[in-house]
Amino acid sequence: MSTDFDVVAAFGPENAATYDDRFKALHGIKDMIHLALESVFANLPQTAHLLVAGAGTGAEVRYLAPLFPHWRFTLVDPAPAMLEIARSHAQAEGFADRCTFHAAYVSDVDAGNFDAATSLLVSHFVQQGEARTDYFRSIAERLKPGAPMFNADLCADQSGAGFETLMTFWQGMMAKAGMTAEGREQYAKSFGTVFACHGPSDVEAMIETGGFIPPVQCVQAGLIKGWVTAKA
Repeated sequence: MSTDFDVVAAFGPENAATYDDRFKALHGIKDMIHLALESVFANLPQTAHLLVAGAGTGAEVRYLAPLFPHWRFTLVDPAPAMLEIARSHAQAEGFADRCTFHAAYVSDVDAGNFDAATSLLVSHFVQQGEARTDYFRSIAERLKPGAPMFNADLCADQSGAGFETLMTFWQGMMAKAGMTAEGREQYAKSFGTVFACHGPSDVEAMIETGGFIPPVQCVQAGLIKGWVTAKA
């Protein structure tokens, strides 16, 4: 997967060490996404094996592992520092023996036969439409037919009438998380430079073209949208 954004540099040791606490004030959004994951994956086999694409520090695995004590997880992330934090959490919380860690892109991992996949706040770093579609395809190629995927990304239609209002709201949320006024101004400029500026319908088309059934948006919190889909 190619991207103009340098993931390894952006999520190096210094940022990885503080990542879990950076948006602590907005934990309710994370809780909502995790609750959605639990619901979407509730009917998976007792011994399901999940692909966690762009795993970061492994927050979703920390939530799911205690609830489903026989599930296994393959965590994939190109930023080694983030993945080391995920590994340390898994060891401290007693589920490391059910995890496999790959400091790589999903496309670099041997094809598997996974029962489900997560991709949380990952694909919005891929700015080119073709590369973003390829990212979703790399996930689909590693899933069993019919296996569900939950995808969440920063996403908004910048040409829509409500975009400015939504961005102002989101900047207020970032202020609650401790972001400075200068940081919030830069954040607003990041769409199209750091984050992809594809609208919801574009993202849905990329997911479907990548090998999934038409995704259904089931979650929204400000600029974060979440979709449920399954391998076609």
